[in-house]
Amino acid sequence: MTNSLIHGGISEVLERPNPIVTFAKVWAEGRYWEPKFGDRHALLLLRRKMPDKVSFIRAYRGFRASGAKEEKELGEGRAFLRWLQRHEISVEWKQRDFEPHPFFSHPNAPKHDPKDEMAEGLSFAIRPVEVSGRKVKLYVGDDDMLNLLSMPYGNDKDFLELVMRYVAQRFEWEGWRAPAPPFLDWVKSQGMRPVFVPGQLGFQPTF
Repeated sequence: MTNSLIHGGISEVLERPNPIVTFAKVWAEGRYWEPKFGDRHALLLLRRKMPDKVSFIRAYRGFRASGAKEEKELGEGRAFLRWLQRHEISVEWKQRDFEPHPFFSHPNAPKHDPKDEMAEGLSFAIRPVEVSGRKVKLYVGDDDMLNLLSMPYGNDKDFLELVMRYVAQRFEWEGWRAPAPPFLDWVKSQGMRPVFVPGQLGFQPTF
């Protein structure tokens, strides 16, 4: 989905990247397959790490050769993940194996610092915001971010504007020594649905 937002007379494209990543076609069992794992299982597959690793092509061909018996019941992504789990292997991903949505290729897209312990296990990096003179980086877990990217309804609102409002509210909660709800829960409570400008969100699935 795309639409536009006017900032000072400048129109910016708002997006909700879907799917977040596409995978390369694989020749197996006498035909080309175009894997469609779904966003959640795509992330689980990209982040899975085991001592024994094989190439994506080899793993996917093995999955197809087995008949992919569980695919109809579980869906392709979950069935492929189950196959990897049974064989106690993971995929040794190469750049040619998958392509993130073009939204994430913006030159100003944020990235996690490898030394940032808070970012460990997170596939998405959010551009830092400045609120009340303080620069703040918000961390959101993968499942919550996938929910934010695919929210089916709500009043469309620029993602970083929501982040700044949430951070400002958190400063108040901290002053009251009150617990803060997760960002996703807060967005839902506001009746909002985030839309995104390229450069606001980075994607590092193998970080």
